[in-house]
Amino acid sequence: MTLLISGWVALDDIETPFARAESSLGGSATCAALAATQFTDVRLLAAVGEDFPAVERAKLEGRGIDLAGLTTVPGGTTSRWGARYHFDMNSRDTLFTHLGVNDGWKPILPGGWEDSGTAFMAADDPESQRGLLRALTAPRATMVDTIKLYIEGAREGVDAAMQEADFASVNETEARELTGEASIAKAGRALVEAGARAALIKLGEYGAVYVSADDYFVAPGYPLEEVVDPTGAGDTFAGAFLGYLDTVEAITPSEIRRAIIYGSAVASFAVEGFGPARLLELTRDEVETRYREFRTLTHFEEG
Repeated sequence: MTLLISGWVALDDIETPFARAESSLGGSATCAALAATQFTDVRLLAAVGEDFPAVERAKLEGRGIDLAGLTTVPGGTTSRWGARYHFDMNSRDTLFTHLGVNDGWKPILPGGWEDSGTAFMAADDPESQRGLLRALTAPRATMVDTIKLYIEGAREGVDAAMQEADFASVNETEARELTGEASIAKAGRALVEAGARAALIKLGEYGAVYVSADDYFVAPGYPLEEVVDPTGAGDTFAGAFLGYLDTVEAITPSEIRRAIIYGSAVASFAVEGFGPARLLELTRDEVETRYREFRTLTHFEEG
């Protein structure tokens, strides 16, 4: 099977109370793709400018990602984003956002990619997301994500895209903004009642909540003692979640729960380095070890 991931490949400037990194490889599609390679074959659909460093492209190729869909736009500049994190590492100030080639670029599936088994549409223009969803012939599972930019500027499109996918992925702030509910439990239910088939609400270091019409599941975050950079952790979670589901015989409620734990496990590695640095060296053995630790940390006996 193969997982299609569309979204942004970017270069980030990150500041934390403890360190900083400039022009670090980043972007929603980057983090999701690197996470998914732990489980399945990955196709990356994104655009960069002529300024995108060859060494960064080589890093993606080195993890076996199919880059036939990574377009270099002539004369364009790669998307860039800068942020400064606060001491608790859960809140941040955005310093700048440069859309670059993603301002107006429309993704088109390369020939043969319409047979992708699963697909993650990371944050992007919702009409582009819907177009890609419709271009797939028979995907087993699809997920759509979004960001504040599109919630505020293309709300109807965001709602429609989330209703067309199998999973709607948002963080807790976005869930509250989309539903007007302060409670995460109510927000999850409201997303499903509004038409989403299932909602995954990412809670940062506190884990994730899964809500569907007939299921509700809460997964904790892995208790890390040191967080270097939380940028991209949510997209990492989504990539690992769908990457695992791409490998299972049938997508059942129990497999969805396993996928959530795998997603949390891989995301916990992502925050241990700047950008996707930790994902670039991560091994499947490390992932499986942390997955087993998750099970141990959350297991208890009756009576």
